[in-house]
Amino acid sequence: MQVFHEQLNTAVLGEYDIIVAGGGVAGVCAAVAARRAGIKRVLLLEKGILFGGLATQGLISLYEPICDGKGHKIIYGMGAELMKLCMRYGPDVLPEQWRDDPDTASPDGGKYKTFFSPAMFAMALDEFVLDAGVEILFDTQVVAPVMEQKQCVGLLVENKRGRGLYRARAVIDATGDADIFCRAGAPCVTGQNYMTYLAYRADMESAASALSEKNIIHARKWTLLGSGPRGNGHPEGVPLISGTTAEDVTQYVLTGRKMMLDSMRNEDRFARDLSILPTMAQFRTTRHIVGAYSVQESDLCRRLPDSIAAVADFLTAGEWYEIPYRALYSPEYPNLWTAGRTVSADGWAWVVVRVIPGSACSGQAAGLAAALCLKHGFTAATLPYSMLSDALVAEGGRMHAE
Repeated sequence: MQVFHEQLNTAVLGEYDIIVAGGGVAGVCAAVAARRAGIKRVLLLEKGILFGGLATQGLISLYEPICDGKGHKIIYGMGAELMKLCMRYGPDVLPEQWRDDPDTASPDGGKYKTFFSPAMFAMALDEFVLDAGVEILFDTQVVAPVMEQKQCVGLLVENKRGRGLYRARAVIDATGDADIFCRAGAPCVTGQNYMTYLAYRADMESAASALSEKNIIHARKWTLLGSGPRGNGHPEGVPLISGTTAEDVTQYVLTGRKMMLDSMRNEDRFARDLSILPTMAQFRTTRHIVGAYSVQESDLCRRLPDSIAAVADFLTAGEWYEIPYRALYSPEYPNLWTAGRTVSADGWAWVVVRVIPGSACSGQAAGLAAALCLKHGFTAATLPYSMLSDALVAEGGRMHAE
């Protein structure tokens, strides 16, 4: 590889207590949790112009169940708070028995889950973040962490102003790709993605359904092509993609859009439309950190001593995994945390804990942990679990499924 040497004088654009990189569900919750914990200077960076990540830009507009599938609510805190938020301004299909947010309901009456409007949820997230007093920068790409030994002292960014540095006392990597941990030299695991493409289709049948049900959410269909979460339906001859390069992203989205166009090419063009395409690659996994503990499939329905939340298996009733605090940090990096799909987990356990409610819970825990460490002089690895769990409970969280 040829190398071009450059020398830059980079402006310092600001100083913050906590910087959160990535405005998906996990990043939003981390930033809001830090502000609610009394941290004054919190900056949230997002490379796009919408909050919500895959839930909004990626059109994965299904809020997975916050119950165990057997009639027991198991997710609380921000995982439950965002369930309400996604329905605040837009349509939903939440079963009636969960409307009043009970702790228990009939297992025959439907799971505590819903489809939602990505656009309305994105605007509700604007309010959620602004009401907390978080500072926001959209259209800002994190380039690299600035490290002093293993300590992250700031983030280099690129945006319309050019290149700049924001100093930080603590950083939360909610990029969805573990970009900060990876570029800081921390151990990470690179994933492989099946080919999946999802968009919203509108046609005469869906229009009739919306009129019949008197619910506009039925006016569009969640149209999924390619693979499901276990690889069933992956197109023959299409290689798995890591999603960690621009070339990967380009190949993935072009393949997906061609699949969608091919599926509709010969239809009556006046009888159907795609109401929206995703504005980000719908990768399930790119990279995640190697944390102080990695959740394993063998942890199924097992209480972990430092759990920050339990997340239901969306396919199997009665099964769940807990997210341990140790999955949010790498022991050698004292002021770095992660949240969302980049937490340390493997196999099907990872598939379960990275969904929207799990990402909200891990984001809340990361934001609170960073705030507590700044206030009391701890590192990510030395923060007493009891202090974090007490803070989570005070904010409505619950550590265990049972």
